[in-house]
Amino acid sequence: MTGDDEAIARALYPALRRFAAVVSPGEADDLVQHALVKVLAKHRLADLDHPSGYLRTAIVRAASNERRDGWRRRRRERAVAARESAVAEYPSDLDDLLQLRADDRAVLFLAEVERLPYAEVAEILGCSEDAARTRASRARRQLRAELVEER
Repeated sequence: MTGDDEAIARALYPALRRFAAVVSPGEADDLVQHALVKVLAKHRLADLDHPSGYLRTAIVRAASNERRDGWRRRRRERAVAARESAVAEYPSDLDDLLQLRADDRAVLFLAEVERLPYAEVAEILGCSEDAARTRASRARRQLRAELVEER
């Protein structure tokens, strides 16, 4: 910002702040700052014919964008809340899977999803092949029991 731009901004600031307070109460300083940053990124205030009008337009647009962003944010929050309530009403198999211990989930993932032989599963998890088979069997049994209970 040049010295001329700074002098213009200082002179216009009180009126711009009052205007911003009318446009969007509670956000006046933020709106004025946002408008100044946007305008100064492209123009010098000293080069504008009507810097006050230009900045007021930028303030109105910034306030409009804030309102629109707030509306979008609230809509997204409602959608997430609706999805979360749907998850609670209709539990998934993933919820059942998450009830298992981490090492049991790992064994099932490697053996059932990745289709690795138990020798590789055991090597990855640092246990014996028999231990990997036992964990997988125990985890399947636990999942089966939970799924039967839900019916």
